[in-house]
Amino acid sequence: MKKHSSPETDDRCRGERRRAPGPRWVKWLSYGIAAGAFAYVLLNLRLSDLAQGISGMVWWPVVLAIFLQMAPRVIQAWRWGYLLRPARVRLRLLLHAIYVGTLLNGLLPLCPSDLVRGAIVARRTEAGAVRVVTSQALERVADGIVLVLVVWFALRGLKVPPVLDSALWGIGMTLAAGLCSGLVVMLAHRRLHRFVARQEPGGRLGVKVKDLCLQTLSSLKAVRLWTWPLSLSAGLMILTVQVVTLWLIVYAYHIELSLFGVAALFGIITIGTLIPNAPGKIGAWQFFCILGLGLFEVPAARAASFSMVAFAIWTVPSLLLGVVAMIISPVSWTDFRKKTPPGPRGVQPA
Repeated sequence: MKKHSSPETDDRCRGERRRAPGPRWVKWLSYGIAAGAFAYVLLNLRLSDLAQGISGMVWWPVVLAIFLQMAPRVIQAWRWGYLLRPARVRLRLLLHAIYVGTLLNGLLPLCPSDLVRGAIVARRTEAGAVRVVTSQALERVADGIVLVLVVWFALRGLKVPPVLDSALWGIGMTLAAGLCSGLVVMLAHRRLHRFVARQEPGGRLGVKVKDLCLQTLSSLKAVRLWTWPLSLSAGLMILTVQVVTLWLIVYAYHIELSLFGVAALFGIITIGTLIPNAPGKIGAWQFFCILGLGLFEVPAARAASFSMVAFAIWTVPSLLLGVVAMIISPVSWTDFRKKTPPGPRGVQPA
């Protein structure tokens, strides 16, 4: 017997079909950029150099680098839990969310790890979506400031492409504007809260915007001035461990590069992969790795073979831990896709 759908259902389905192609161009753009970057890598890659490089590697630094990769995420989880106060979220849940986000970063385009881990924590805690997003914004601003400062010092004395110098200035100015805006809002919180509370917007959209503004101001009220030194210090610790990890891989591949040189290389890769990317940042990661090593006069063929090996060491262990986190996580994939968030778990109100 044929089922008849209601006009409302038909309209909703047609609306979904019309909206579905919306983000597709961004996804295909990311795939196109990755394909072009990966084609450049393959043009410079020689299988004989790759085989020779792998056979001549020193393996104890690789093993140490793999174990060291867990430290930045532990520091990130600890800092995130501090930024989410007064709600106290268990470190285990935060680590699960971070590693599940890392896994989906390697499977989905456009690097959705922040969206995924934020949604998981917001659904499983009493912190609320706005509070979670605010804490993530503080994380990213602190990490960005540390990255720009370290890379700027590491690149001094090197002939860098003008586009990289412009990107550093652009990112730095954006972060400075965001930091200043946040500080102004924090200092003038009461005045802004009274002003927004007095408003009486008309329509459902206006009420939602007012409610969102009040929630954002309440989230910023929980942020204290001493949070910034702590966030910046944690960001510096995370960056230091990541640079040391990459230096171990560089050392294992017999590429002579100082710790400051590796910091510059890490910064170039990180800044280059900020653009929309394919799953796992494949293609763009190798491309900017070759570009960064080229500043230190490493031949393109050797840099291409190193980029393939380093990418595998850098990403595969984290993805495997992400699989484990997805299996043992208190958040199921079906639960994550629900529109109605489940009841709070893993939270101890302060």
